[in-house]
Amino acid sequence: MKTSLIFIIMLIVLTGCSSGMKPQFRTDHFMFIYNAKFDKKEARDVANVLEANYVRISKDLKTTPTDPIEVSLYTSRWTYATTHGHWTTGGNIEGSGKLHFLQHGWDEMDIKKIAIHEFSHAVMLKLLLDREPKPLDVTGFDKKFNAFPVWLYEAIAVYEAKQFVDPKTLPFFSNNSFPDLNELNNRIKGSKIYKVGYTIIEYLLNKYGQDKLITLIASYGNLKVLNTTDSSFANGWHEFVKEKYLNK
Repeated sequence: MKTSLIFIIMLIVLTGCSSGMKPQFRTDHFMFIYNAKFDKKEARDVANVLEANYVRISKDLKTTPTDPIEVSLYTSRWTYATTHGHWTTGGNIEGSGKLHFLQHGWDEMDIKKIAIHEFSHAVMLKLLLDREPKPLDVTGFDKKFNAFPVWLYEAIAVYEAKQFVDPKTLPFFSNNSFPDLNELNNRIKGSKIYKVGYTIIEYLLNKYGQDKLITLIASYGNLKVLNTTDSSFANGWHEFVKEKYLNK
């Protein structure tokens, strides 16, 4: 009886939290979906920041995003997580045309920053899809995309969202324990890529330029297109950070 009652209560809560999700308004490039519990001002703030960064990110990644992009906003972590399977994040993408955001993430990160970060992921995915031969080999694409380096995938989104963290505040930089790409490529080892991703792309653009960044993305992160190796690239980035941020 107790188990049944708990199950019924959870079912009611889940149903209640997920009900009422419906289209609320449309901007030039986005359609917003949420229920009456979501703060309308915050929804407009997310809309404004996405529109304000739409052209810049499109130009940076030399891609025309999916139009319109559907944006779903959630007040309940339970609903967000059980719908999309993401318990530890505040935002995620569903293909190149759908974004999902939780009003309050675990670390209380500004939802507007998360929105730009995830939009950048969606645009990057669109870039890859646009460059695939048609008709699309879905199985082949999924295999390549699943092997896309985490460090590059996240660093680009961190850079576009301007999520800069001063290297001087990072202990592993101050004691000269720079992470290598293998460590940054492993989500299980922590969140260092979110702290250093900005400077990785800053270094890449400084040394190779925007066109080479696009070439690297289109090659699914194969550093051979830059005529370098994982270790050489990482060492160059380390020296860049030392010179620009640490040796002053």
